[in-house]
Amino acid sequence: MSASKHGAGNLSRRDFLTTAAAVVGGTAAAGVMAGAVPVPVAYGMEEGVIGDWSADGSRDASVPASSQTNASGADGTYREHNGAAFPADDATPIPPRAVPAAWDYECEICVVGAGGGGLNAAARAAELGAQTICVEAMGLHGGNAQEAGMCAILGGSKLQESKRFAFPSYPFDARALADWAIDEYHYAADPHLIYRIAEAGGACIDWMGDCGVRWRLGEVPVYVAPKNSTLDHHVLKMKDATDAMFSFGQKHGVEYHFQSPAEALVQDGDGRIVGVVCREDYKREVYIHATQAVILTAGGFCNNKALLKEYIPTAAMGCASSYLTAGETGECFRMGLGVDADVSGFNSSASFDGGVDWEAEGGQWARFLYDGMTQLSRQPWFTIDRCGNRLRYMDSRVHEDGANAIYALGDLATIQMTPPGHRSYIVFDANYEDHLAGFAQEHCRKLITPDLEQIEKVPEHYRDWHHGVQDAIDADVLKKRDTLEELERDLGFAEGVLVEAVNRWNETCERGEDDYMYPMPAEWLHAISTPPFYGCRIGGNLYGTKAGLLINDEMQVISTSGKAIPGLYAGWHTAGGACGENSYIGDPILGSLLGDVSLAFCGGYLCGTYAVQNERENA
Repeated sequence: MSASKHGAGNLSRRDFLTTAAAVVGGTAAAGVMAGAVPVPVAYGMEEGVIGDWSADGSRDASVPASSQTNASGADGTYREHNGAAFPADDATPIPPRAVPAAWDYECEICVVGAGGGGLNAAARAAELGAQTICVEAMGLHGGNAQEAGMCAILGGSKLQESKRFAFPSYPFDARALADWAIDEYHYAADPHLIYRIAEAGGACIDWMGDCGVRWRLGEVPVYVAPKNSTLDHHVLKMKDATDAMFSFGQKHGVEYHFQSPAEALVQDGDGRIVGVVCREDYKREVYIHATQAVILTAGGFCNNKALLKEYIPTAAMGCASSYLTAGETGECFRMGLGVDADVSGFNSSASFDGGVDWEAEGGQWARFLYDGMTQLSRQPWFTIDRCGNRLRYMDSRVHEDGANAIYALGDLATIQMTPPGHRSYIVFDANYEDHLAGFAQEHCRKLITPDLEQIEKVPEHYRDWHHGVQDAIDADVLKKRDTLEELERDLGFAEGVLVEAVNRWNETCERGEDDYMYPMPAEWLHAISTPPFYGCRIGGNLYGTKAGLLINDEMQVISTSGKAIPGLYAGWHTAGGACGENSYIGDPILGSLLGDVSLAFCGGYLCGTYAVQNERENA
């Protein structure tokens, strides 16, 4: 049975892009596609109209040019995504479609999403012999995996074994790791799924290595942040991994359908999921028949605020921004709801520190994490809540234990999100540049500078961190004022609150010793006395939703009846996974020990494995 009904003589734009990508194999395929891929329109909208969160179908929406801004573009550079580039803000379930009279494509496994998890799911299924189609809304592979970093410090991989490293102790023991993790979750998680992740983490890393991924010291296996680590190993080199897995999938016959967002599942009269409806080239509706299984791996719903408000209210209130600019709009979750899938991890998410509240000043919610202003906001400045109370800073300087630095990012986000009003405020004066070297922050907090490795992948404008800061000043996101009274007023403080708090801080700095409950090191005590004065409103930077479709330890989606929905699987972050409820600071195993991209990779590997294994046994 052929995986596609199109012959070689009928080459669509999607087919052309797939062919072009195949030529470059595991290299940076995005360079071949530069300028060839239009910005996706919202599903079902007429061509040329972009869906808006607030006004679906707005004709006034515009998307900044990739060369001018800073998040992921189809040409492989970084660009800021205008909020209007995302589908409508909708939390309603997407009902399934009935089996059509005729199918447009035939396969055994259909994977929705070609990010880190989807690439692994498709590659694994194809390697095990399944005819596989992978559909992707964007014009190229990689998804949000290219905008994030990964770590895998569980243990169990070959390289970790060579270093005699494992967590919580060597030799590696999946049961010991699962016991530690379930205790950290206060027993509010699925122990079988936790054990499966612990057991599979090292195996997935080794398998990806066999597929062509070349792990670099500092990324995987043993996690200790290298000195020059902010952009290079946390962000840009993830493209090497996604390119390798894309190439491996191609070699094993995976058929990739780009620019083809999934719109609905297809369910037969017996309740089995037997296919997917896609919008091919954002125009033509097509039905893909999946005779064995459908795997949902197209992310969570970080940029669908209706879903955040309904399922993760703490994130909707506390997070000031999201850096998942490639999507994360929740269609897969909503399709699962439409077939009566249950939900796990209510009100659970994970955030980094230093979410700059651009939206409050008329800016945008979704921004790439690494720009000058975001990095500046993550330094140990004088930080208060709207009552003038000092807030603790979590140090990320790496000493002997890199894991402490990892935890600091989420812990500080919690501190910034939970004060009255769910926002914090950083304040500093004209001498701020003189203090940066002394702060010496590492692990995702280093400023972007032209000497970072692979800096050529960042638009020129943002290679100097000053440019991002100036953008924030120009937008009045970072408020620059001649007096503290003006800054106090324009940040929204009640009269006297900021001025009095700064006076107390300056007295502490003059004394040279902090008397605060969580004291700053003496070298961080810098008086705020030289105008102009600067202030910024910050919260968390949302990087992962932990609420999602309920799955079992074989990645099968579970219905509200408690039974697996036949033919339907889900990987992270479409699945809620093992996280317990009411956690909005991240979680130990699904964040710090197996970083979110690693989790997506591992989940995809498990989805591909069990979808083929289970459905063959049931055939």
